[in-house]
Amino acid sequence: MRSPQILNAVDMMTPRAVPDLLAWVRRKEEDLNAIPKAEQYVGSILKTKFYDEIYPLSVYVKREYSNNSGVIVTPNLNSDNFDATVTFDGLRSKLFIEITRAKNGHDESLHLELLARDGGVGFYSPITKKSGKKGTPERIIEITPMAQDEHDDERLPEHLSLVETTVRAKAGGRQYGKNFILLVIVDDYGHFRSRSDHAKLDVFVRSKLLSSDLDFARLVISGISGKLHLSYNLPKYNNAMI
Repeated sequence: MRSPQILNAVDMMTPRAVPDLLAWVRRKEEDLNAIPKAEQYVGSILKTKFYDEIYPLSVYVKREYSNNSGVIVTPNLNSDNFDATVTFDGLRSKLFIEITRAKNGHDESLHLELLARDGGVGFYSPITKKSGKKGTPERIIEITPMAQDEHDDERLPEHLSLVETTVRAKAGGRQYGKNFILLVIVDDYGHFRSRSDHAKLDVFVRSKLLSSDLDFARLVISGISGKLHLSYNLPKYNNAMI
């Protein structure tokens, strides 16, 4: 049976006050969680936009603007150089939010393939073997079982490297400006969970990533759970007040 349509582009791009956006995201998340798990993350560009952009956006605005009743947030699904805008009651200025996730896309696609095939998979378990063509009987994907709460310090450099690659991908390309914020989303469920990890990430960012090549006023690194939140003024627009 085909799942009902839960998301549509017009509704997703509707301007909302922060409490309204948070409530809308909760409702949509509940609706998506009600469909079979194997269908939640596959088969729809709008689902990808929801999980990769709008849900992380809600985590960010809850942290930054939940006490400000005059904030209006508008997601943007078009191919512009921003994924959302933030406006403030009584002010003419507008903030532009560029959202990106620090993830291994190839690794994630293999986990999603397993999820669609088997109906369940450990997302924090590393892929150890892949062979055969996708969709054929010869296809083999193997993982090493790993509990979600199993913390592997040996993989921390790998996750720091993903953050670095993600941030540097935004340097020297598209033009942004002094009213732009770069929001980088990281996984703080399986990685960057502890305060020690947060401190190591902070040191890493301060030592390597606060570059004048980044055409943004601020860099914000936010965990998808909402517990991790690191914010940095970037040197190119050091005097910008946003």
